[in-house]
Amino acid sequence: MTTGNPGKQCQKVPSEYTPRACFTILGSFTGMFCTVGFMNSFGVFQEYYGKEQLADKSASTIAWLGAISIFCIFFISVFSGQLLDIFGPTWMLCVGSLGTVFSLMMTSLCKEFYQFILAQGILLGISLALLACPMLALVGQHVKVKRGAALGIVLGGSSLGGVVWPIVINELLQKPTIRFGWTMRIVALIMIPLLSLSCICCRPPKTSPTPAQQPVSDDGEAIAAEEPSYPSVPKTDLSVLTKSSLQISCLAFFVIYFGMFSPFFFTTSYAVAEGFSTDLAFYTTSIVNGASFFGRVLPGILADQYGKFNCCIVFTFLSGIIALCWTKATSVGGLVIFSLAYGFTSGAILSLQQACAAQVGTPPTIGLTMGTVMAATSFSAMAGIPISGELASGYGYLALSIYSGVSLLIGSGLLAAARFVQSRKLLAVV
Repeated sequence: MTTGNPGKQCQKVPSEYTPRACFTILGSFTGMFCTVGFMNSFGVFQEYYGKEQLADKSASTIAWLGAISIFCIFFISVFSGQLLDIFGPTWMLCVGSLGTVFSLMMTSLCKEFYQFILAQGILLGISLALLACPMLALVGQHVKVKRGAALGIVLGGSSLGGVVWPIVINELLQKPTIRFGWTMRIVALIMIPLLSLSCICCRPPKTSPTPAQQPVSDDGEAIAAEEPSYPSVPKTDLSVLTKSSLQISCLAFFVIYFGMFSPFFFTTSYAVAEGFSTDLAFYTTSIVNGASFFGRVLPGILADQYGKFNCCIVFTFLSGIIALCWTKATSVGGLVIFSLAYGFTSGAILSLQQACAAQVGTPPTIGLTMGTVMAATSFSAMAGIPISGELASGYGYLALSIYSGVSLLIGSGLLAAARFVQSRKLLAVV
């Protein structure tokens, strides 16, 4: 009698990592490489546009391109998350992939600022929103026990993209025979097979056609129900939005995102302003994202053991301290160390944010909760980048450093409040 239960438990552990789940993780990894990973390379465009296509525009004006894309990704995610819960991922991933490739092709033809806004800002941002949130939510639906690690691996794809894309883009831009137009077309062509893999691999978990309430015969076989039980179109459960833990988490990440992307987007321009070589300046973006890869994977593994909110609070606080030290990086070694340190700790925030959102929600509302948290950050992420550009050009990088660091420190305090709403025990795994 005692042998039955252990056998069942043994089968449940590997059941999360079915071939279907592993393929979903693979497809989400390549998708994040092309979506958020590409957005992480905007620092290269920020510097290049300021010298070439948009030389007549200020740094804060150019920053609106990245800001609008990020706003669209995060804000539209609240709707794409719900659409995933209702209709599934297939059409969203296909439309998002086609839109991403098309927007890059259109960007290659842009000459005027408004054209860049439409192609690289709005269209690209909307297309990426149809990819990023659904892929993360799908992984959350497949993997529940070690969700922090799984999401960390998937988000590691965006960090790897943040390493590879700046190098590829910078090298192509320097080729006299390629330049900007063909650079964007080559990037789009590289994305086609990767996004195709995402569309093919990313699938929701299989659901049993017979629910638990279905009558069962004496020999264990399911009896046909009088009415066929279809996978019901889920009713949007909005009650999760009333949870104080979710509301405070949204506020915390809203504040965090005011300054979190500042080093991602302006480390390159800071290096140029400090007189570092142009090559080193461009590579700082890759260094930040390279460290961010480990920051997204390793803290996710720790979070499964010590708590998602607990780890996110620690790494957000550390990111704030490191951001305040930004302008002390006045040597090559100092700049590299700063980029590595900030990349690692801020990568943990991006990874653990999704794990925290998934923890607050329930399996049927993972798409909604992840989308809500991402949407809460959309306005601050959009405003934070132009504000950062204005601070850097008008008041210097010390002001930008303080702005970035303080927003992260305040955000860590709000995250602590969201954590204690769930459990007042100091050593609780939350």
